[in-house]
Amino acid sequence: MCKNSHLICVGAQKSGTTTLHDILKQHSDISLPDIKETKFFQRDTEFKKGIIYYHNYFDLNKKYFVEVDPEYMFLDYVPKRIFDTLGPNTKIIFMLRNPIDRAFSQYLMSKRRGFETLKFDKAILDEKDRLLIDDSQADFYKSKTVNFSYISRGYYAKQINNFLKYFNINNMMFVLFEEDFVKNRNETVLKILDFIGANKKIELDTNFISNPATSYKNKHITNFLNRPNFFKKLFKYVLPKKIRSIIREKILSINYSSKILEKLTDKERRYYLDAYFSNDIIELEKIIKRKTNWLNYKKL
Repeated sequence: MCKNSHLICVGAQKSGTTTLHDILKQHSDISLPDIKETKFFQRDTEFKKGIIYYHNYFDLNKKYFVEVDPEYMFLDYVPKRIFDTLGPNTKIIFMLRNPIDRAFSQYLMSKRRGFETLKFDKAILDEKDRLLIDDSQADFYKSKTVNFSYISRGYYAKQINNFLKYFNINNMMFVLFEEDFVKNRNETVLKILDFIGANKKIELDTNFISNPATSYKNKHITNFLNRPNFFKKLFKYVLPKKIRSIIREKILSINYSSKILEKLTDKERRYYLDAYFSNDIIELEKIIKRKTNWLNYKKL
């Protein structure tokens, strides 16, 4: 434990977490890791190093320590690790997006990175079987859990209940992506600062999108960067990991296109919401004591 206040935004993935990270990073009283996701509470090798190691990610001269990592919400063993390490007063933020829109955005990301080759409907049907494949030794960003968990990550009520086993709901904040973060971002950021306890008078730039949806211009470049090959093995021995990572991200950014080639139709969205998410959404609304409007199409 330490005198600094801790807040963790635990997800959900593809719900504006990167943008929130970049907004809060501007605040002079708030310290965030230089890398958005430390994976401390996720990876055994990191977690075993203890709280002092974790605090090395932060500026100890600042009052508030904030980490943003959308994997933490999805992994059921993480809430206990956060509780045991940081204590019951840790504040938790959940950013929640219409689960089928979130799923499709994740699908586009996995496809853009060269990991997904199936059509969306087939990927949904095969998800359970794909996630059963043991890839515990795989590189994190190549794992099945990260790339193919489209439906599983959308069961927000189940995931929040995992945190409620350890944390009081008064220490939780629920941000609806569409209503709060897209339509009313400035007001929401002020509420988040208030929730943290940080000075709300410090002006922050909120008018940007850190991780917009994209496709790739050339799939061969994407495949080259994401799949094993001779040149990648050679560079591994020649260049430090940090330099390789910088070069990789630079090439990927050049190869990305803002043009989205695929979209869900309204009919598809309605089908998937009914088939997979309606019960969980109803339970979620009871937990957060707020309507999401995600099921409003039923009134049409």
